[in-house]
Amino acid sequence: MLAWTRTAGAIAVVTGLYFVVPLPQAGAGGGLFQWRSFASLAGLAVLTWLLTRQVQRALRPERLLVEQVTMLLTGVNLVVVFFAATYVVMADQFAGIRTRLDALYFAVVTLGTIGYGDIVPIGQAAKAAVIVQTVFDLVIVTSAITIVVSALRPRGRP
Repeated sequence: MLAWTRTAGAIAVVTGLYFVVPLPQAGAGGGLFQWRSFASLAGLAVLTWLLTRQVQRALRPERLLVEQVTMLLTGVNLVVVFFAATYVVMADQFAGIRTRLDALYFAVVTLGTIGYGDIVPIGQAAKAAVIVQTVFDLVIVTSAITIVVSALRPRGRP
């Protein structure tokens, strides 16, 4: 129960911060494109490192199944919030993102590869960001989940 409580708290804090921390306005130009690109790449590197650490921690032999699952949930929450914040900053490049909740919703829908079509990237940078999220989700997040789930299988069973 402690693991679930801790995870719910972490998800609430991260998601809550997403809604209150000021982010640059969409379309704020002035040569910030290079800075934002660098910040996004640095953020992806940090996110990859954090997920890798979560997987390493989850694979420790003393970890219970519930701890492993909750660690992955925390990591997935970080991925969703990171991309949602990216979409908030790029909102002018999307048809349909008007609020932070819209961006969060779009990040979750993209993670789930659902694609309802109510929010659409229309700018080139937005399309690139969605491609990056899709590849990141498919490669990094899926790999993390697969590694942990594979470690849960009893030895000697396929």
